Amino acid sequence: MQFEDPGRIKVFLMDPNKKNSFKMCKEVLVLWMTKKEVPMYYFKHLYKKDIKNYRDYLAPKEVRTIHASKKLHKSEYTSILSNKLNFALYCEKAALSTPALIGHNFGRSFFSGKGIQKISSKGELVDFYAEIFGATDTQAIFFRPLALNGGQGCFKLDRDGFSQQLEAQFKNLLNGDYTHTEAITQHPDIDDIYSKSINTLRILTYIDGGNIDIISSFIRIGAGGSIVDNGSSGGLFVGIEQESGRLKRTGYRDMKFGGGEFEKHPDSGFRFVNFQVPFFKEACELAIDGARYIPDGFIGWDIALTPFGPTIIEGNEDPHLFMSDLAYGGLLKNLQMKKVMARL
Repeated sequence: MQFEDPGRIKVFLMDPNKKNSFKMCKEVLVLWMTKKEVPMYYFKHLYKKDIKNYRDYLAPKEVRTIHASKKLHKSEYTSILSNKLNFALYCEKAALSTPALIGHNFGRSFFSGKGIQKISSKGELVDFYAEIFGATDTQAIFFRPLALNGGQGCFKLDRDGFSQQLEAQFKNLLNGDYTHTEAITQHPDIDDIYSKSINTLRILTYIDGGNIDIISSFIRIGAGGSIVDNGSSGGLFVGIEQESGRLKRTGYRDMKFGGGEFEKHPDSGFRFVNFQVPFFKEACELAIDGARYIPDGFIGWDIALTPFGPTIIEGNEDPHLFMSDLAYGGLLKNLQMKKVMARL
């Protein structure tokens, strides 16, 4: 939590669920002494009355240590994960289930199955995608910037109306670098929660001595009309019980977007508790399979659920552990995470 962010400060000050001042001061001092850093992260969530195990949550220094660890990460693997085009091409070659790669662009150079085409006008761009839609059964194309994370800069073109949609995205496309993948159809049970975005599972895998273990899982859900599910774009996140594949009772939203805890989706009214995530076992198996092909020691997999099964959207070597930590209820009490920390 940054003091220069008045929005987060306001959420904290206005929250009626705060512990009393004496208790907060005591816990902050305990964390300061044990974690060896000023625990500003305490004021993101740990100040709440229902958080008894506040020492089980990761401190920023611990998160940075995980991300920087050469015991966990190798550049040969992270170079595949960190570039969305590399990742899509590698998954395609490895026959891992992932959205079909239609093409990509580096600025005005657009690549498709027919080679490279230089685009200099809106008309040429409309013609380029008219040919793609005409030659395939693709109903929509999803665009993701190669260099941005957290859902930033993503957009979609639909078969019906794509020329009008390109009016708004023309400059972005020609000034950026994007992957173009076939937009997937979401499982109807996930659509019931929120249908405007593809709502993905975040599954953490850890490799130790050749063994691949799953640490924890949660689901990210879009909100407010957004077409992306990222928490950094205002979405919600809800923990998943690893054994059963059912959602926990409470969802959360980042303080940047007003914070809050939700037992039902603010748009659809869908109640989270005990919802059985479809294909959850298969999604976990796909994450483990992905870790076999990209054996980085610690990966956060984003997996979407279609009517026919799971598909990998991306893998993250730096999976922003705050959401996993909060959704799990303190990752430092997790057996697999204890192994990670002991190794470091």
